Amino acid sequence: MSAASPAMTPNLRAQQREERRLKFVAAAEQLFLERGFAGTSVNQVVRIAGGSLATLYAEFGTKEKLFEAVMSARVNAAFAGAQAALQGSGSVADELRALATRIQARTLSTDGLAIYRLAVAEGPRFPALRKSVLNSGLKGFLLRLCAYFEQLGCAGRLSVDDPMLAAQRFLALAQSQQQFIAGCGDVRRYTPRLRALHVEQAVDAFMRIYPPSGPAAVSTAASHPDPAAIQRRASRANAGASQRRPGRNTVAGSVTAPHR
Repeated sequence: MSAASPAMTPNLRAQQREERRLKFVAAAEQLFLERGFAGTSVNQVVRIAGGSLATLYAEFGTKEKLFEAVMSARVNAAFAGAQAALQGSGSVADELRALATRIQARTLSTDGLAIYRLAVAEGPRFPALRKSVLNSGLKGFLLRLCAYFEQLGCAGRLSVDDPMLAAQRFLALAQSQQQFIAGCGDVRRYTPRLRALHVEQAVDAFMRIYPPSGPAAVSTAASHPDPAAIQRRASRANAGASQRRPGRNTVAGSVTAPHR
């Protein structure tokens, strides 16, 4: 046996433990989304992930802690994707549109809506689940957004005096009423055209609260959408959607940019 072998053993053991942990989390996420929190048992998780019940309890302790790990993993995956979307986006407005598009896609995805419905249906009955959704999920994502807006402010690219408030406002604008309406089962009303329009309106509204600063203000001004043009595009999108689905208000959940 080589001299390096003993030193490699702890690393290999740690790697195997992390791989086992990720399998538990992936299996638990699949079951929570399909069956809900109450309808999922740790025995079912072990059957899908492999390993033993003793190993799962040694790693997580309780089903509630396993759900918390699932929420943390979803936040990490969501923001990792958002950061990738920002690379090479160009102006601040372009970055924000890429970020809002990513948030919107996650919000309206099958998995995203399943988590939303699970939280609303089971959160009141399971305090630990509610805590995981609000702390590991919502608060965790807001902290990531807060750090991003703080970086923009420190770099002089955006006028941000309270990064956490900016994060809360941006998330509210990006999601708007879309999450509630889609969560009620009407996700199909949000066509690609309406989704893109919503992102444009949301970013326009956000940048009226937090305008670009320094050199970024010059580059953003040229690409910053005109409110009147946005309203015209919204009217055309509404007219087209109304023709396809008579009697329905297809713009519910969109964000209208404030006029000065």
